[in-house]
Amino acid sequence: MFVVACVASVVFTWPLAAGPANHVLRASYFWDAYTNTMLPAARVDAMLGRGPLSAFDAYYFAPLPNTIVFNENFFGLSLLFAPFYLLGHEPLLAYNLTLLLSLSLSVFFTYLLVRRLTGSAWAGLLSGIAFAFSPYVMFELGRIQLVSTQWIPACFYLLHRAVESGRARNIAGFWLAYLFQLGTGLYYAMFLLPLLATVGLGAWLWRRPPRRSISIWLAFGAAAGALALALLHPYFSERKHFELERSLTFAASYDGKLDFFGHVPMTNLGLPWLHHPDSPWGAHEEIAFPGFTVLALALFALFLATLRAWKEHGTRVALRVTACAFGALAVAVLVMLLFHSMLAGVVALLGAVALARRTLSFPVPRHGLGLYSAALCLALLLFLGIEPLEWHGQPVHGLYYYLYTYFPGYDGIRKVSRQAIMTTFFGAVVAGFGSSALLSRVKTTFARAAIFGALLAAMTFELRSFPFPLEEQWAGSSVPRVYRFLARLPKDDLLAVMPQNEGKWRFRGDAGLALHNYLALFHEHRFVDGQSSFMPPVTDLVYRALSDLPSESAHTILREVGANHLLIHGADLPDNRRDLGERLHGRPDSYRLIFREGDDVVFTLLDAGTPPPPLAAIPAMPPAALRLAPAELRPSAAVESARAGYAADGDPDTFWSTRTAQAPGQAFEVGLTAPHRVVALEIENPGHELFLPMSYVLEASVRNEPYRVVARQPELMLYRAQIFAPKQFVYRIVPRGPVEADRLRLVVDRPMPGIDWVVHEVAVYVEP
Repeated sequence: MFVVACVASVVFTWPLAAGPANHVLRASYFWDAYTNTMLPAARVDAMLGRGPLSAFDAYYFAPLPNTIVFNENFFGLSLLFAPFYLLGHEPLLAYNLTLLLSLSLSVFFTYLLVRRLTGSAWAGLLSGIAFAFSPYVMFELGRIQLVSTQWIPACFYLLHRAVESGRARNIAGFWLAYLFQLGTGLYYAMFLLPLLATVGLGAWLWRRPPRRSISIWLAFGAAAGALALALLHPYFSERKHFELERSLTFAASYDGKLDFFGHVPMTNLGLPWLHHPDSPWGAHEEIAFPGFTVLALALFALFLATLRAWKEHGTRVALRVTACAFGALAVAVLVMLLFHSMLAGVVALLGAVALARRTLSFPVPRHGLGLYSAALCLALLLFLGIEPLEWHGQPVHGLYYYLYTYFPGYDGIRKVSRQAIMTTFFGAVVAGFGSSALLSRVKTTFARAAIFGALLAAMTFELRSFPFPLEEQWAGSSVPRVYRFLARLPKDDLLAVMPQNEGKWRFRGDAGLALHNYLALFHEHRFVDGQSSFMPPVTDLVYRALSDLPSESAHTILREVGANHLLIHGADLPDNRRDLGERLHGRPDSYRLIFREGDDVVFTLLDAGTPPPPLAAIPAMPPAALRLAPAELRPSAAVESARAGYAADGDPDTFWSTRTAQAPGQAFEVGLTAPHRVVALEIENPGHELFLPMSYVLEASVRNEPYRVVARQPELMLYRAQIFAPKQFVYRIVPRGPVEADRLRLVVDRPMPGIDWVVHEVAVYVEP
């Protein structure tokens, strides 16, 4: 059956298998495949000592350490990727083979689970194909961490085996499958937890395994938990340095909606009337349609179960159960709306069902269909997210709200709607009960094969995206020779590469940014550019500095972040910058040409053989300094003067900005209601830690006297916290001694390259 699953993965992604070494599937956001090729390869390179990487580093976003925290860790997926990668060091080939293997395993493990639940191999195969190649998965084909759904059915399959047998090897297998999911995609690992707990509890109460197995569960669970904490430690430790949490409002904007179940991706060829275009802003993923065949089979399974119960227990009991069900549901909805909480509604529903069952003694289903139908309902409620609806103008908190609020890790998840994978999975499993029941009603093998073939053909028609468009990319001998040259440079040297996303053809848009991630596997150096869904502030600064070349400020910034060499693909530069290489070559005081072939050039930055200048520490606050209240400050500015008041309104979310790149002489003034002996000036800039004058003149005046200079920084200077711990950074200027003043003026000296000036909150500290 695994061979059949492999054939299915080749067919549903055709013609990828015809050119896997130098193509990626051109799905939505296909460029994520470039980053997702680099990440597992970086894990392998780090384990083998082939690159300048620690266990938690990737090639991008230098000089930051632990850069896997800005994406998935890929430790688990790397174990599948490594054999293909090590055989020929062809990254795209390894990536595509891992993708095909993951799809095959998804089919196979779903097949095993449904066959175990229903006893039907054919039903298992249908469910496997429905799940592995669902519209949601086809939409996400550029993101292998979201396509690698195999660990979801593997977890449930091994959960059932472990609960039913109590054997150590099955329990160990379950925890290992979950660790593989943790090392493949944190989204699905987090989404799985409440659903695994629900199915596990139901299976435990159903099977009543021996008590001795509890100690085995706890032992292996503790070992798995310790390993999971080791894998996830950087994600939690870096939270104090970077804004890795998602606000409640932001996460709620990605809640799932019921209409998502009517959408398929634009690549779907079977159901064009359900196409949903990609959102150009915010990358909302609104695809959740499970397929008409899956829906029909799932409804058929539920219909047969209802009919069977009706016949078994009689009309009187069936009507009583139906009345109680509708009554309990009405009570649950009423409680949910009154308390503005879906959790309160679910608790009321469970309580009403328990009370009714205790009072009326009606039967409760004790088989796989009932358990997975309940899990499907739970998955749907979780999919609806943080604020699924409003009542009397107030949001009703969804079940996911409580996970986000009270359980660590859920507040770092951005796209709640990705739980569509869970509704798809449980829908496919419930459909497996329907196809099993349908096939079991047919007497002959030929008739069963015919019905199976018809269901498979209908499913394939609905899910078909093949032949898939492909995107060709550099690989093997087609990779420019400059990358072989770069690979011979000292391994600890940091690179900068351009063009970034402003290229004319290859390096254009997000795909151009992400392509540099992939190409790092050929030069095998960390580099100061990169692309991901989270961009660290220092990488944004590098982007702006490279766009500002050949300015002296750009050179200073590149050296401050540690860049040693600059690679330029001149043929892809926009027309107005085609001469950039020659302009840099004309500045031997700052750049030294070390490689040229065609339009590809590499420069060494002046003094790149020495360590970069040390980054500054935030000046200490003078002792016993007193912060003036915002009401005592009168901010003003010549640029965007109407917004200057936002800089002292006590609201960190509002700010003043020049709304244009910094320029020498730009000034921001703060008047005081009375003269004070000023000891420090601070600017708090959450989210804009680098949008500040890092070369400045601070002037002071008292009683209308002329301004005098009280502090100066003539050269651009970055603070260490700005780069490595922006959440903890405070821009602080401390004059050499107390300054008598009732007006302060901060003036840009050398501007930051391509960056405007932002002030969220200004603070003035004085002697008591």
